[in-house]
Amino acid sequence: MLSRRQLLGSAAAALAVSAASVQAKQKTPLPKSAVSASRRVLIQSSSRYHTSGYLDFAGDQYERLFGTEKHEILFIPYARVAGSFDGYEKQVQDAFKPFGHKIVSIHRFKNAQEAVKKAEAIAVGGGNTWALVTRMYEAGIIDLIRDRVNAGLPYCGWSAGGNVACPTLRTTNDMPIAEPPSFNTFGFIPFQTNPHFISGGTAGLNNETREDRLEEFLCYNKDEEVIGLPEGTALLLTGEHDIEVLGPKDSEPLYWFRQGKDKMQLQRIALGTKFDARQIVPGGKI
Repeated sequence: MLSRRQLLGSAAAALAVSAASVQAKQKTPLPKSAVSASRRVLIQSSSRYHTSGYLDFAGDQYERLFGTEKHEILFIPYARVAGSFDGYEKQVQDAFKPFGHKIVSIHRFKNAQEAVKKAEAIAVGGGNTWALVTRMYEAGIIDLIRDRVNAGLPYCGWSAGGNVACPTLRTTNDMPIAEPPSFNTFGFIPFQTNPHFISGGTAGLNNETREDRLEEFLCYNKDEEVIGLPEGTALLLTGEHDIEVLGPKDSEPLYWFRQGKDKMQLQRIALGTKFDARQIVPGGKI
C-alpha cells in the first residue's frame, strides 16, 4: 500500500504532466472577407516617441498611409477609460490638424454603425484594449470596420488601436477590466503584435519581463509567432500581404519572437524592411 507521501507525490507528478501537455483550445476563426489591392493599414506601437508630443513624430507615417489626400477621419475613442471621449477627441483633433486631417469622434453620432458605413477613413486610439474591444462589440462595428478597411478604407491605430489590427487582442499589455464576447478583433494581419515593447525588467523589481509573457504565449500557442513593436515604430500594410517597417530614424529594430525547439527564439527586423505578412509563421523567413 502506498503511503500518504507517495500518493501526494504521484498526484503532483500527474498534474505536472497534464500542465506540460496542455494545448490551446481551437480558436474561433475570423469571418472571411475579400481584400482589396488598395487596402492601407497603419499599425502604430505608440502615440509618443521619447520626448515627442502626442503623435507629432508620426507625420511621415501618416503621409505614407494617406498620401496627399486630406480626410475627415472617423475616430474611435472607446479605449479611453480614465477621461472623457470629448477630451480624447480634442487631443486627437489637435494632433492631426498639422497634417491637414479633420477628426470627428464616433460618439458624436446617434448611430455608430451608420457612421462607420459613411466614413472616409478610420483612426482607433490607444488606451485599454479590453474596454475598446468590448465597446466596439457593443456598438456592433467590429465586422463593419473589418469589411470597410479590407475594401480599401484607410485605417490607422496606435497602441490598443494597433493591437486590434491583429486577429485577436491576446497579446495586449492591458489589465482585463472588461469582458468582450470574443477575443477576436480585425485580423488585418495574420499574426499577433505586442505594442510598447520594452526588453528586460524594471530595475530593482523581481517582476516578469515582457519576454517572459510572450514566451508563455508561444508555449501555449504552438502555431503562432509575435512581433514586438518598440516605441515609435509601425507596420504599414498595403494590399493583402505587403508590409513595411516604419519609424523614426533612430528607432529600435522590431523583435520577432519565434517558436524554438526547446525555448523561444528571437530575430530582429530592421527599420525599412519589407516582407510578406504570411512569412511570420513558425519556420518562416524574411
